[in-house]
Amino acid sequence: MKMCNSRAAKFSVALIFAGLLLPACNRQNPEALIKSANEFTAKKDYAAAAIQLKNLLQQQDTPEVRILLAKSLIAQGDLVTAELHLRRAIETGAPAESVYPVLAGLLADLGEFKKVAAELAKVEIPNGPANAVVKSVLGEAYIALGQTDAAGKAFAAALASNAAEPRARIGEARVIAKQGDLSRALAVAADVLEKTPNQPQALALKADLQVAQAKTDDAAATLRELIKVGPHNGQTRFALVSLLIAGNRLDQASTEIAAMKKALPRDVRSSYLEAVLAFRKSQPVQARDAVMQVLNAIPDHGPSLLLAGAAEYQIGSLSTAENLLRKVLTGYPHSLYARNLLVATYLRKGLPLKAEDTLAPALKQAPTDPAVLRAAGEVAFANNKFADAAAYYERALALEKDSAVLRTRLAQIRLATGETVRALEDLETASGLDKNAYQADLSLVSAYMSQKQYDKALTAVAALEKKQPTNPLTFATRATVQLAKQDVKSARASLEHALVLQYNYLPAARMLAGLDFAAKNPALAKSRFEAILAKEPANDSAILSLAEAQIVAKDLPKEIVATFERAIKANPTSSATRIALIKYHTQNRDPQAALLVAQVAVKAMPDDPGLVDALGTTQLAAGNADQAIVTFNRLALLLPDSPLPLMRLAAAQFAAKQVDSPILALRKALIMKPDLLEAQRQLVTAQLAAGKADEALKETRAIQRARPKEAVGFTMEGDVLASQKKHSEAASAYAEGMKRQPEAALVVKQIQLLQAAGKSSDADKIAAKWLQESPKDPVVRFHLGNISAQNKDYKNAVVRYREVIALQPDNLAVLNNMAWLLNEMQDPGALEFAEKAYAIAPDNADVQDTFGWLLVNRGDLKRGIEILTRAVAAKPNAIEPRLHLAKGLIKSADKVGARRELEVIVGSPIAGPMKAEAERLLQGL
Repeated sequence: MKMCNSRAAKFSVALIFAGLLLPACNRQNPEALIKSANEFTAKKDYAAAAIQLKNLLQQQDTPEVRILLAKSLIAQGDLVTAELHLRRAIETGAPAESVYPVLAGLLADLGEFKKVAAELAKVEIPNGPANAVVKSVLGEAYIALGQTDAAGKAFAAALASNAAEPRARIGEARVIAKQGDLSRALAVAADVLEKTPNQPQALALKADLQVAQAKTDDAAATLRELIKVGPHNGQTRFALVSLLIAGNRLDQASTEIAAMKKALPRDVRSSYLEAVLAFRKSQPVQARDAVMQVLNAIPDHGPSLLLAGAAEYQIGSLSTAENLLRKVLTGYPHSLYARNLLVATYLRKGLPLKAEDTLAPALKQAPTDPAVLRAAGEVAFANNKFADAAAYYERALALEKDSAVLRTRLAQIRLATGETVRALEDLETASGLDKNAYQADLSLVSAYMSQKQYDKALTAVAALEKKQPTNPLTFATRATVQLAKQDVKSARASLEHALVLQYNYLPAARMLAGLDFAAKNPALAKSRFEAILAKEPANDSAILSLAEAQIVAKDLPKEIVATFERAIKANPTSSATRIALIKYHTQNRDPQAALLVAQVAVKAMPDDPGLVDALGTTQLAAGNADQAIVTFNRLALLLPDSPLPLMRLAAAQFAAKQVDSPILALRKALIMKPDLLEAQRQLVTAQLAAGKADEALKETRAIQRARPKEAVGFTMEGDVLASQKKHSEAASAYAEGMKRQPEAALVVKQIQLLQAAGKSSDADKIAAKWLQESPKDPVVRFHLGNISAQNKDYKNAVVRYREVIALQPDNLAVLNNMAWLLNEMQDPGALEFAEKAYAIAPDNADVQDTFGWLLVNRGDLKRGIEILTRAVAAKPNAIEPRLHLAKGLIKSADKVGARRELEVIVGSPIAGPMKAEAERLLQGL
């Protein structure tokens, strides 16, 4: 009677009895479930076997069932769940000979060799064969941990328990291989395979020994043979993919990973391999995402923690990388790679002292390891211990005499410390060491260029050309040297040749465009990029370069914007293109357009830090300080390791008239990077605005202690004291700065403050001394000219201005001031200076005002009014150019136009003599 399948039962009855009948229908007796599971296992249908065993577990939660279920899960690659069942089996009294061999193999497959050593070293099983398996796995773990002696003892114990245990014999062969006798190890493997064909550990050893003999193709073939023997052996697939990645056969590795996921869909090792492959392809984000799947299942998996730390380091998430790497070192304190990477993380975070402390154990552990010595060199360099840095690199170089990379870095350190001759010798040696790489050659060219030894630089380029005759970089480098020699014709030829080698090589195209602009040929400059786009219409970098050329050529804004939009369409995920368009609108004085582009960009790519930064900056420029605060808080979440978001946030809070918040934000920034000078400047400004002058002074003095040989701390102290009207004390602070770094700006500040303090004679002495010692300085002379002009000492002002013009003939401010001054003196030479200034900067409103007004005064009303009209349009809130325009209109008998301009001035809230004059003129119309 098949009640369970009957369709004649009433619906109501089915509902009532559903909860009772269905379990009874699905229930099978334990013997049937065991039999079914075994049958599925024999067919290698491990998923079906696991289902039956899970059903059995509902009826009989025994250690034996859990062990059987664990074995099915292992065959599917679900090692994590299998481990849970095995440990539960141990807790409920599973026989040691049944559970520990399975657990040992599982932990080894997961690479948890420390766990194997810690948990199984003291396990002794009366059953000889089972004990031999556990001791064999223990020996394998010791080998992986580098403990060869302990491994030998474990394998000996295994063979004592079962002389025929093939895994122990293979283990002994591995010890023999470690001792350098590869042929004897291979003989053992061959003997094992003869007695137990397709024995997995023997085939694995054979593959390892083939790798050791550089027979990687043979090793791959052996591993593929092993996969045929055991297609569900995840460790074999893992070894094969690892071998392919190490041999840079990345496409094959990807194919094998896909096969592994198909055969073992629940094996987390495939995710680990995906992460390794992505990292090898320089895809750190994908590597991080893949390895997190492993860590979600096995949070303390050392290799995955290390890989995740390396990926986060490359991404730039330095705090996350730091946390991961510290966790690795907690479990694996002797991991040199993890320690070196953590040192590099601290260096990037601007914490050289912490990097030094972190590296110290590695220097004790491996004082002759080249990687450790390189790290020590970088740490010493970051801590300004230049001699130590060079010494570490010299030690590393002694170990790797043929390393062009090491010698090049040593040369760069020597260049930084002024050892130019030795640096050049190192670079020349490095150049000859590597017949293919060119970093040393480029550094050598750069070094000769800095010494202005252009002929030697060209000789270095010639050596580079022998190595890289088809690399366009070679000829772009040659062009750079030729331009330094002012050999434009030869530089053009080199750049044209670079484009013959690679038509879309943008560095050469950009340099040529620059030469075209210098030759007053903007059309040719733009054609450089149009030629690339004719072949690659979607090359967003070329489109962006075209937009930049259009800006220089002063094309119509709508044409320029259209080009930017074309670049965005070609590559919608390019944040650089969108940021460039935002900057263009900002420079074009269209903050609302910039804001709109930024909003659309962030909507498209909400987690792009560059775009979020651009949005906050445009919000602030548009006067939306509150919105900018929200945006920069978001940026701080995206860049938790960077002080930049906090500095941006402080600026927005300052604009929003917040008092204490900017100070807090800047202090957080300085915790990240204590010597960040720009943040210190902002902090002093914020403290002054908050009325905390004493705290501001403390900050400036802290800067002085940190930078005792620089003027900056004393300059900032002078600024704080000046804001408190402590003129003499401020002048003294600037004088201290002058002792360290003599600068014209500090002289000007001293003069201003001493005059404000009523110490004009002291100010005059300082000025005279500076002028005598600095005959070619225009800054102080310009300032003294301005002071004389303000004091209506026009004669002396003219003398100073002429001195500046002799030094800087195209100094716009001086030319404009000179024109105004001579006009006041009724000197006809005024027009000449005004006209020259206008020729240099025809769009400058101040220049337009001066030149236009002089033209009006000399009777050229039409041109003068035209230029003054442009000046008023450029500076609509300025009274002086509008008053000049009104006067010009009065002279031209345009009373209506004059009245219109005068009424604007009279309606202005700004009081003063010009407004009073406008009122008088308006009454007279």
